Amino acid sequence: MKYLVFVVSLLCSATRAFGDGNYRYYVDLTSVKDDKLTVKLTPPDISDNDAVFMFPAMVPGTYDVYDFGRFVSNFKAEGKDGKTITVQKLDANSYKLSPANAIKEISYDVEDSWDTSIKEKVVFEPGGTNIEENKNFILNTHGFFGYFKNKIEANFILEVTKPKGFYASTSLTDLKSGETKDVLSVFNYHDLVDAPIMYCKPDTTSLKIGNSTILFSVYSPNGVLSSGFIARNLKELLYAQADYLGGELPISKYAFLFYFSDKPSLSGASGALEHSYSSFYYLPEADSMDLAQEIRDVAAHEFFHIVTPLSIHAEEIGNFDFNNPQMSKHLWLYEGLTEYAAHHMQAKTGLIDYDDFLAVMVEKMQNNRNNYNDTVPFTVMSKYVLDKYKKQYNNVYEKGAVIGMCLDIMLRYYSKGEYGTQNLMKDLAKKYGKNKSFKDDELFDDIEKLTYKEVRNFLDTYVAGNKPLPYKEIFAMVGLNYTAKRVEEQITLGGISVGFNPESNRLVVVNTSKLDAFGKKLGFKEGDEIVTFNNRKLTMENLRDVLGGYMKNAKKGDKLVIDVMRKDKKGNEEIKTLKAKVKPVPVTEYDILEVNDKATEQQVLARKEWLGIK
Repeated sequence: MKYLVFVVSLLCSATRAFGDGNYRYYVDLTSVKDDKLTVKLTPPDISDNDAVFMFPAMVPGTYDVYDFGRFVSNFKAEGKDGKTITVQKLDANSYKLSPANAIKEISYDVEDSWDTSIKEKVVFEPGGTNIEENKNFILNTHGFFGYFKNKIEANFILEVTKPKGFYASTSLTDLKSGETKDVLSVFNYHDLVDAPIMYCKPDTTSLKIGNSTILFSVYSPNGVLSSGFIARNLKELLYAQADYLGGELPISKYAFLFYFSDKPSLSGASGALEHSYSSFYYLPEADSMDLAQEIRDVAAHEFFHIVTPLSIHAEEIGNFDFNNPQMSKHLWLYEGLTEYAAHHMQAKTGLIDYDDFLAVMVEKMQNNRNNYNDTVPFTVMSKYVLDKYKKQYNNVYEKGAVIGMCLDIMLRYYSKGEYGTQNLMKDLAKKYGKNKSFKDDELFDDIEKLTYKEVRNFLDTYVAGNKPLPYKEIFAMVGLNYTAKRVEEQITLGGISVGFNPESNRLVVVNTSKLDAFGKKLGFKEGDEIVTFNNRKLTMENLRDVLGGYMKNAKKGDKLVIDVMRKDKKGNEEIKTLKAKVKPVPVTEYDILEVNDKATEQQVLARKEWLGIK
């Protein structure tokens, strides 16, 4: 340990020099004032008399302009040999400095976005910053460190003074760690922004998945969740993802950074933000079992971004302009296909049932239809998602995922089961890769060369065009009959929504807003606790047996008797008996999928390969 401190001390003294080609940043996490941190910069060589120093307006993955310069104050520049540097603020993110070639040091204060007094345009927490003195620091680097215009390809070196016992969790590999100081280096500003850092007392677990080292780092203020739990919960998922991607993960190191909050967020939301070699999560500090599947779903999505946009991306992403961002037309690829793969992988590798997977996709079909404008071509929505179609963005996780499903089904059908979106992504990654971008207008050409003209027609008609997705034709390719809408009489429980009271071990009627005619005849009221159902005591243990048996075997005219515990106006409990003769009611169903018993051999084969059915 003493040796590490000694090495860092030498590095620190060396980095105090100015006038080379590197950005050298200094920040002291032990010196928090008014919930702010002071950042100091020894800038790289500047030959021009005038230069513009900038903070990002937007960063990749957020799809929103946040203007991170809003959180910067007290911006100053010190000149060499006592020269005066004129500082002119141009806008929320930019400062004009002159004479720039005489700058010795720049300094400024940064307020964190998680509990800021700036209420306009709240930053979604996974893309924001946190300063909790002696507890936790979230250095989403774009919120703390800026750059000179047209000079982002230089090295960025960060010297961080930290509280004793704190650990820097990050995907960065060039990290020299000491007892009270760390030195981190990256090759350019893109790589810096791509690597969030979480500082706190360590709760970390590492796993080896093939040739990849996976770091799990957790901050849970009340100790409700741990890195060990997260690692155990995601281990099977990561092995499945490796299998889904061909047997190996295409990265050597990856970091999962989890912050669990015990108070409401400013944005009112929770979630995650992806990076090339890490992902950062802001989630509620809830019981671990309540969060288990949510963590798996979110982590599966974010982790799949190691494929796109890490290895497959347009020029708009590869050459991202932090202060004048231009959007690619292919959000269906970056977010949609990633969301699809996150769920499809779990079904194909046996982590979830096929029926559960199909239910998720049907729900996305309905969300797209009910909540978004389905007549806007998806490529157009993507291109103008920052302004004109801002409210349509979340459809990338609905229709975008369904587009991915349709494409996968088509590929499986035309290739007789041998080729799917898994293979397509692998082939596109080979053609491009981390350091090579595709041209937005050429992506469909590249996909057609790798696949089929029918796939190109689909992309032109339903992704770049405004026609609704052809579900009937698509599902037929895997031997499934699709019905958009069907009304039929069914046995129901009256249209009630139920919850569970653990104290009484009873089902509780929590919502009667959708009571059907049968439910109204029975006379359910919100708050009713079901004691017996047709003279059988109803508990969580026999719930499926009792209610399932009723739904399966009840016939029109049968008597149904339900005893409920109901409170009167004074709060006194009494047993009420609800009686009615069973009467089927018309039920409208949407987006029904059923197996086609007359499916062709090619359709059956495509379905088996699509879902991984043995």
